[in-house]
Amino acid sequence: MAAEGINSKVIHNYTQLGIAYGFVDDVGGGTAHGVLADTSVDMDNFLFGVSGGYFWGKDDLEFWGVGAGVGYVVRLLRNHVNIIPQFSMGYDKAEFGDAHDSVTTIQPGISLSYAINNRLSLGGHYTYVRALDNNEEDAHVFGPGLRIAVAENIGIDLGANFTNEGQAFTSAFAGVSFHF
Repeated sequence: MAAEGINSKVIHNYTQLGIAYGFVDDVGGGTAHGVLADTSVDMDNFLFGVSGGYFWGKDDLEFWGVGAGVGYVVRLLRNHVNIIPQFSMGYDKAEFGDAHDSVTTIQPGISLSYAINNRLSLGGHYTYVRALDNNEEDAHVFGPGLRIAVAENIGIDLGANFTNEGQAFTSAFAGVSFHF
């Protein structure tokens, strides 16, 4: 008996709007908390997305970022497995008291997601981050993710990021996504 295909409005459906709480570790010697938002549109497996976030920490630490990207969904095994090569660009600005810094990055990467059923998917991602306008070292960012369909078009999203730079754990998020 063959496994049923994935046809959920939430699981492996990338036309969505999401908002999340984010936590960033080891920023300016401390931690930061913030809000993230993203939206994407799936047009015949081509993905187009934009995202943004704002974080704050101790001692007047604030930073924000925006990004945009494209990708392509390769759907395998009746949509149970999705592989998404992608390319993004981002701009981030940090302020710490009177000091500030900004960076523009390119971010090629790949995501892999396995849908256990129409209610739950597990995934992971890898992204190479290259700064274009300063001497910051390149970074390799990777991490796990989880999406749970809690209603016909609403999902709960959880994830974490790790890097090869310094302390391995860098950030985590928990959010809600609305799918169309």
